Amino acid sequence: MKSKIILFALFVTLLLISSCSGIKEIENYKGENIAMAIGDSTSVKMEADTYNGYDWVVSSNSNSAVAKYVGKEDQPGEKNTDPVKQVIKFKGLKKGKTIITLNYIKKGDLIAKKTRTVNITVY
Repeated sequence: MKSKIILFALFVTLLLISSCSGIKEIENYKGENIAMAIGDSTSVKMEADTYNGYDWVVSSNSNSAVAKYVGKEDQPGEKNTDPVKQVIKFKGLKKGKTIITLNYIKKGDLIAKKTRTVNITVY
């Protein structure tokens, strides 16, 4: 009986500590698959709350020789406080596959709120 009480107390303590921690839960999106020819460009459009400091940024590219990040364009909402649509553009460089990871992060934060992977195949 004592061991059950100790285990329960330990579980409640760990639950309390984890709920009070400053680590944010990261929302992960499944990979989006894009195919393009060498020299073509493609883009991914996502909402971003730039009014509150959030932004989509490229955090990694598994093979930058296949495709590269070429820029980002913001399409504003009706009001300043509305989320913008961020259009993130990529260009195909040579045949192959690459996985590009995007992080949705607030300026000053160390941990992304969301991540999204983009699987690009260049033919």
